[in-house]
Amino acid sequence: MTDTSTAAAPPPENDTGRLDGASRARIFSVIVVVVLFAEVAPLQYTMVSPAAQLIGRSFPGVGSNIAWMTIIFGLVGGAATPILGKLSDLYGKRNMLLAVGISFLIGSLICATTSNWTMFLIGRAFQAVAIAAATVAYGLIRDLIPRKYVPLAIGLVSTGLGVSGVGGIMLSGVLTDTAGWSYKALFWFLVIYTLVTLPLLFLVCPETKFRARQKLDPFGALLLAGGVGFALLYVSNGANVGWSDPLYLGYLLLGVVLMAGFVLLERRVSQPIIDLRLLFSPKVSVVLFIAFFAAIVVGIQAFSIPYMVSTPSHDGLIAMTQQGAAARFKGLVQPNQIPVKVLGDIGYGLGFTLLGLAFHVQVWGSSVSMFSGAASGQLSGKIGARKPLLIGMLTFAATSGIYAAAHHGALTLALVGIVFGVGFGAYYATTPNLLVEASPPEQQGITAGMLGVSNSIGTAVGTAIAAAFQAAHPVRLIVAGQTVLAGTPDPKTGVTERAGVFTDTAYTQIFIACAIAGFIALAATFFMRSGRTASTGGLGYLTDPAPAKETAPA
Repeated sequence: MTDTSTAAAPPPENDTGRLDGASRARIFSVIVVVVLFAEVAPLQYTMVSPAAQLIGRSFPGVGSNIAWMTIIFGLVGGAATPILGKLSDLYGKRNMLLAVGISFLIGSLICATTSNWTMFLIGRAFQAVAIAAATVAYGLIRDLIPRKYVPLAIGLVSTGLGVSGVGGIMLSGVLTDTAGWSYKALFWFLVIYTLVTLPLLFLVCPETKFRARQKLDPFGALLLAGGVGFALLYVSNGANVGWSDPLYLGYLLLGVVLMAGFVLLERRVSQPIIDLRLLFSPKVSVVLFIAFFAAIVVGIQAFSIPYMVSTPSHDGLIAMTQQGAAARFKGLVQPNQIPVKVLGDIGYGLGFTLLGLAFHVQVWGSSVSMFSGAASGQLSGKIGARKPLLIGMLTFAATSGIYAAAHHGALTLALVGIVFGVGFGAYYATTPNLLVEASPPEQQGITAGMLGVSNSIGTAVGTAIAAAFQAAHPVRLIVAGQTVLAGTPDPKTGVTERAGVFTDTAYTQIFIACAIAGFIALAATFFMRSGRTASTGGLGYLTDPAPAKETAPA
């Protein structure tokens, strides 16, 4: 009789340097350090993205091009993530995390010290590679941590220990609302954070011994990075230049051609960047499909809610408009003497500063997501990842529907945000666990990188959807008999060329679209076959009828 236990035996544990004989203190110290380091990208997001308007005022003449500070981060990060994931398979996960950290440190220093817009964008590009930190960290956790702790550890990496979700949100508000402090304080904090976590990672976390024995396919890497990059360029900036702009349609077409070329090339080379049979298998492709639509929900909510609550109230908008008009009249009339009428309902507007947004709305959902991520990771190791993900997608769909019906008031937003936080943590903890189970060790980095691509493109699509509905429903003002768009006037011309305030109808339609994306992700999760058994910490791929051949460690 054949011994089936040996037929499905995992590779030798010592080959990866797994900490099976280490104390729990040693194991969890490694987990904590990796988690803290992996928070660099979400930390910059929670600190820097809400400060876009403040940063824009520091670069006169940039105008609507301020969006590039966010676009370039997602563009470079999205294109680089799968390649950095593959490099981590080849040259070591900790080595790649250290390289990512050094790049982030250089970028933060540039942004903290420059007053030149071009140099600022270069700094943002250096920072952007940190998006790959979580992708690489999943593989490091898989290789080093005893398997029974892997699902929990991946959940912690995905949602963090509160540094970005709670601390970053509050600190951003404090730093930007403090009189005399410029946006550069945000980047100096990121410099300090990286200077602390980089040495900790080097000293506390060992390098995995596992290496995939193959060479990087440079042409495949260029095709993949270029295809993702050009597609993201169209999706990220199409709303600003126009979706039918010939140049940007060309970018989209070029992105599609490059990605098609990547697939064709990978079918022919002897050592592909990713095994296409694995990529298109249901265990991977369905997860990436869910991730795309879930990321649309995340992108819409992350974009729309801060925009809504920072919009002034009806009376506040009138007062601001009167002040601006009086300044243009050079004191010839008093502000309250200038008639202003608002055309459009903005009952949702609360006029919060960044600190008000953080304290009244964001911090509560972020706190819940931190615990939800850890709990969902732990549950994945006990009952499988599908059920926690199902709960997560149900909350995504439900909260989007609730927002469509009721999005007025800080209390409503905070309470619904808490429920969304449950789903947020569950989503980000379970999807990487599903891919860890589906992927052989030599494909771990690139598979997780493709999850990063799905998240990046989905988030960009969600933001674009929200921007499109906003553009269709601008608020207009009648100021002293003249109809103008509600927004920030150009400092040179005094004319508002782009709306900055949008009607209640815009956000209702945005959240309806958000709910549709959530229900698609929910349906796909319901019918998903994988994740119905307990996660094993990286041995699930051995149950495939024809598992990929495992590469021996170097």
